[in-house]
Amino acid sequence: MPAYFSFQAYVYQGEGQPIGGTLEQVAERMTALPGLFFEWDGSLTWANQAGGWQIDATVFDDGTQVQYVDLHGRAATKEGCDLMNQRLNDLFDAWGDPAELRLMRLPDRRWQDLQQFAKESLSSD
Repeated sequence: MPAYFSFQAYVYQGEGQPIGGTLEQVAERMTALPGLFFEWDGSLTWANQAGGWQIDATVFDDGTQVQYVDLHGRAATKEGCDLMNQRLNDLFDAWGDPAELRLMRLPDRRWQDLQQFAKESLSSD
């Protein structure tokens, strides 16, 4: 899929704190999302090639709580990017309080909340 927009980021609570909750709690909320494929090694894929978007991630925990998420995504079109952002909202809801979660964008290690991220992703023309 050619990319209109692609990214890699780490997701934390605040700027570098563990997300919290157990992997089991987070997995239960994620597996309720239609079309999301989750493996117990922490990896997930959520995609719709016809819709022009894909999200891949690995949820890292220390056995007691989720530490962070390594998140990758891409969209083929602006419309696909909008759909991808909607799915990211759903994932942030599954991981914790979206208002408290932040993305550390790579490679420049820049912090963003989900609203800032979505605005930037849709203006990547």
